[in-house]
Amino acid sequence: MKTTEFTKTLQENPEKALFFEYQSGQYVRTDYHITEIKNVNFDTVDCGGIRNQWSEVHIQLWENEIPEPDHAVDTSKAMKIFDVVNKVRETYPDAEIKFEYGNAVFPTAVLPIYNIKDTGNALIVQLTPDQTTCKAKDRASTPEEKAAACCGPVSEKPKIRVSLASLQSANSCEPGSGCC
Repeated sequence: MKTTEFTKTLQENPEKALFFEYQSGQYVRTDYHITEIKNVNFDTVDCGGIRNQWSEVHIQLWENEIPEPDHAVDTSKAMKIFDVVNKVRETYPDAEIKFEYGNAVFPTAVLPIYNIKDTGNALIVQLTPDQTTCKAKDRASTPEEKAAACCGPVSEKPKIRVSLASLQSANSCEPGSGCC
């Protein structure tokens, strides 16, 4: 979802509760804060040697260690935060918007929007895990190109097997023993 689509949804639904579902049935606490709105620029070179550039907007959601029962962010408050940010610098309107979130049981991740559910008095922003990919393989348009991409099927590469015991013994160097 693009930033403008998200902010338009907020504007069209003033003063509705705003909840975030980061996994099926798992929600960001209702007393979360929006702590940052980041314009993020990516400049990468993939395994096929091709340069890739794109931008995203990341919204950081944060929960205070001590719950704040009197704190809540609704759609109008979220828009006010966007307005404050946009007075300092414009948030990329046509960039993909994602949410950065983590807690004690869920490692911090950047999550795109899967769906926004309108319950009548609330919007539930359903997030989904982002998947890694191989751009060289994604660019391929034929089965032969996919096979030739650097991440295509591997043919008869030797398998390297390392046991945990061999790693532990290799790392069991004691100070003063001469192996360090």
